[in-house]
Amino acid sequence: MSEREQVLGGREVRLLPSLLTPQGKRAPAGLIALLLTVGIIALMVRSYVQSGELITLEVNGKQWQVRTHQQTIGALLREVGLDLRSEDIVLAPLDAALLEHHTVAVQKALPVLIEADGQVVEHYTHCEQVLGLLLEAGLNPQPHDVVMLDGDPVGLDSPLRRHNWTPSRWPLIQGLVERLWVSTESAWSRLRLQRAIPLSIIDGGAQVMIHTVARTVGEALLNQDIALYLGDRVRPGLGTLLSAGLHVEIHRATPVAIQVDGRTVKTRTQAQTVGQLLGETGIALLGKDYTTPGLDVEITPDTTVHVVRVIEAWVSESEDVPFETVWRPDSGLQLDQQRTDQAGEPGVRKRRVRIVYENGEERSRMVTEEWIEQQPTTCIMSYGTNIVVRELETADGVIRYWRRIRMLATSYSAATAGKPPDHPLYGITRLGWPAAKGVVAVDPRVVRLRTEVYVPGYGFGTAADTGGKILGRWIDLCYDDDNLVLWKTWVDVYLLEPVPPEDEIRWILPDYPRERR
Repeated sequence: MSEREQVLGGREVRLLPSLLTPQGKRAPAGLIALLLTVGIIALMVRSYVQSGELITLEVNGKQWQVRTHQQTIGALLREVGLDLRSEDIVLAPLDAALLEHHTVAVQKALPVLIEADGQVVEHYTHCEQVLGLLLEAGLNPQPHDVVMLDGDPVGLDSPLRRHNWTPSRWPLIQGLVERLWVSTESAWSRLRLQRAIPLSIIDGGAQVMIHTVARTVGEALLNQDIALYLGDRVRPGLGTLLSAGLHVEIHRATPVAIQVDGRTVKTRTQAQTVGQLLGETGIALLGKDYTTPGLDVEITPDTTVHVVRVIEAWVSESEDVPFETVWRPDSGLQLDQQRTDQAGEPGVRKRRVRIVYENGEERSRMVTEEWIEQQPTTCIMSYGTNIVVRELETADGVIRYWRRIRMLATSYSAATAGKPPDHPLYGITRLGWPAAKGVVAVDPRVVRLRTEVYVPGYGFGTAADTGGKILGRWIDLCYDDDNLVLWKTWVDVYLLEPVPPEDEIRWILPDYPRERR
């Protein structure tokens, strides 16, 4: 046998290496003797325990096998650390003798902390369900009350939660060492009875009665899924503690929209009028700002209020004042000659204008003041009245004329004059003459009817017709239907003698149409 093995009581015992010195030498004799003594005692204890009676211990339905030298049930229970209360039930007298293979049954009462009606009491029970426990404790739950067991809501028929008991002093032998078991006693269950309070809620004129276990008004509304919106008012306030018979009123805010400064604000309000709404939302009207609908209009659900921003601007405008032209005859000037004696100058008219803008767009413009800043200067013109008869060699011979006018020449015939052949006036001129070559149409304000004219390339003609479009410096040359020559050109038209009376002469000719050069 090696140095590390010994025989103890007929058993082979292996010594731990730690009993040897680091150099491999034997430990002191005293230490070895101590260890041998402890081993012997452990063997003796184990032998003692195994010589005890084998008993089945059943606590709340859970069983343990126990060997004991105790003579009575009470002594056994004390040995294993099972403290009994008056509420616990042992299914045999405590002084009853223990027999081999005897079963000792114990029903421990469940410890419960009951919180109800403002008090917390300790209670021990053998009830299986919540309702029995409450009735046993003298508490009568009402239909809307709420029961909380260990923090969780439960029904009255819910089972109670029992905690397992484990022996706290139970001698066992493992190897050579005695071990004492230390375990938790049965934990307390906590049961809370929350009494429901009757509560009257008036929501927008509709009344409903509820029962609630909430502490405050806000919590009660939340539990009932009653939604509150911005602007809603609750009286009494949400933080008010509930009491029996309390009346809660919800004043619902009205949903509205406000269009202001280019944006739309959707909100809810307790305001009764548009003016109150603006004050509530902090929207100010400045100057001539206004709203649609008006400030005194009562608000209804989904009202849209338009805030119109009004800005007034004053501007100065100016425009020319046309000058007047005064014509004066001058016998020193030949016919159709003109002279400017005084140049005309336009005047200046100014005005002050008030422009009103609504939401950035011009809405109105009004002249508030107008005056002449500068008077116009009259234009004074002289026109010639000296008529000189001249001669001109033409392809048709020498002519004598007293006036030459630059005119636009066109041509027509009876068939192109615009009247159908069956018209009573078909082919008849203004003077009642037949439409034929030698007749010209003119503006009588420029060329007097019956005036003899000469048109180069056309020949001689008489102003005997007019036309709706023949105005100013325009002459229309008539042809027969079978020899129509189309004209559209500017020519010099000569007015032949005799010279008409002065009161039948248009001294200043119109300037239309104008020849493009």
